Amino acid sequence: MGKPFEKTMKVVNDVVKPAMNFFKESPDELDNLRALAIEDQVAIFDEVNKAMTDKKRKVALYEFGLMPQLFFAFDCAPFCLETYPMVFTGVSKEIFQEFIAAAEEAGAPSDVCSTDRFILGAALTGELPTNSFFVTGSAPCDGTRFVYPVMDKIMEIPTLYIEAPYTYGREAAGWYGKQIKDKLIPFMEEVTGKKFDIDRFREAIEESNRAYELMLDIFDAYTMKPSPHPLGLRAAPYGGFINSAGHPRLTKYMKLIHEDVTQRIKEGRIQSQHEEKYRVMWGHVRPTFDPTIYTWMEEQLGASVVIDTLRSTATLLPIDTTDIDTMLEGYAWQGLDMTMSIMRLDTRALLDFTINAYDRYNCDCMIITQHVGCNNICGVSGIWRRYFRERDIPALFIDLDYNDSRVLSSEQICNQIEDFFNTVMV
Repeated sequence: MGKPFEKTMKVVNDVVKPAMNFFKESPDELDNLRALAIEDQVAIFDEVNKAMTDKKRKVALYEFGLMPQLFFAFDCAPFCLETYPMVFTGVSKEIFQEFIAAAEEAGAPSDVCSTDRFILGAALTGELPTNSFFVTGSAPCDGTRFVYPVMDKIMEIPTLYIEAPYTYGREAAGWYGKQIKDKLIPFMEEVTGKKFDIDRFREAIEESNRAYELMLDIFDAYTMKPSPHPLGLRAAPYGGFINSAGHPRLTKYMKLIHEDVTQRIKEGRIQSQHEEKYRVMWGHVRPTFDPTIYTWMEEQLGASVVIDTLRSTATLLPIDTTDIDTMLEGYAWQGLDMTMSIMRLDTRALLDFTINAYDRYNCDCMIITQHVGCNNICGVSGIWRRYFRERDIPALFIDLDYNDSRVLSSEQICNQIEDFFNTVMV
């Protein structure tokens, strides 16, 4: 068993930082923007690494369904565990597979989500950050309900579970916000040794509001045909918001992306390197082990993924900072609305979200991944297929593991996508 976070920081220092510097030095301004997105990711890992040995700080391990602003208000280093595997899946598959194997050897079923098996394996091998606590809600995934209680026993760190609502709207957000007020805030006061400071929380919320409004404007720009940015940039603002909402470095990055996309539209410099024949909506999760698939789609097929079902849920108003209750209601709703937490809803509501985004972004077809560890999506595929036929929406369903290329390789994914566009879309 190695030192905590040792393998993580080796990958960050040996692979991620050199890639960031490569893009920084590129003469291509789009590469420079990619470098800033990577820089935000690097900062997250560096902060976690520092906080492990800082007696005045804590590492806040959290799950989808929560956002980082409250953790910043307590001067913690937030670390979203469900985005953690992506550091390894593309550039260090052997470590990813090592953690998966450790979880399965300990008894984790192979049909549990690979993200959850990875996190459990990281805990079993001593890789997860020390000087930490863990917070999770009950949405959205069954796999987390299996893994996190086990992880709790392994790590023996302070842990809090809060219940997420299964309805959508202000009442549900208010109910979730009350749990955060009654349970999460007192829990964090205890584990950090710091009193809740409403002014620091409001400051983090106001910072995240600025970034959120910029992100919504950026997403509006991507409804244009063709899209002003290539896919590699279109996905970055959303990923950054999940991990860094409330931190000034994210707002700075959003401003630069916003300025670039606005200037491109004004000057007519929209992305035209490859003809945009097809606008694609990607349903559910995209393969993390090979981001070049989307570049290949744009270059070889003229198929541009302009939106996916995760990013399409970012449609809320900024959080109301009037008082503690309005802030917590907005903070709660944002946590429930972003990421895969939207899948806690009934199938009809999830389908409505999807179709609204499909129409708004002027899409021509859908590609839906059925991640083998996700009962939510795999269980509704029949309903989705019937609805798409009724709406005459061309759709490709791909069974895969979005983290693990051993289930379905990049070549096999590309073969299915190419066959779809050469037959159904001609």
